Amino acid sequence: QVDVARIGGITPWLKVAHMAEAFNVPVCPHFLMELHVGLCCAVPNSRWVEYIPQLDAITHTQLAIRDGRAHASEDPGLGIDWDWDAIQRLRSAKPIVIR
Repeated sequence: QVDVARIGGITPWLKVAHMAEAFNVPVCPHFLMELHVGLCCAVPNSRWVEYIPQLDAITHTQLAIRDGRAHASEDPGLGIDWDWDAIQRLRSAKPIVIR
């Protein structure tokens, strides 16, 4: 479950997906479905996209599903239109420190 946000961006994600392809291993990206569905269209070994319904509450657009298939956005950008007002409402009043 390669995650573009954790691996360092789009180029490293594509490198990992192609390495997995060389060993006949499928990839199923983790998190940020709207962004990952476009990346999945670029590699032959991606069969699934993880769906996280909680993200629907903080984005203006949701992952497009038609006939049981996820479709990449045709809009410019990474495919995510964040709802910054919703994100602000969900923010913690105090910083959270993890040690």
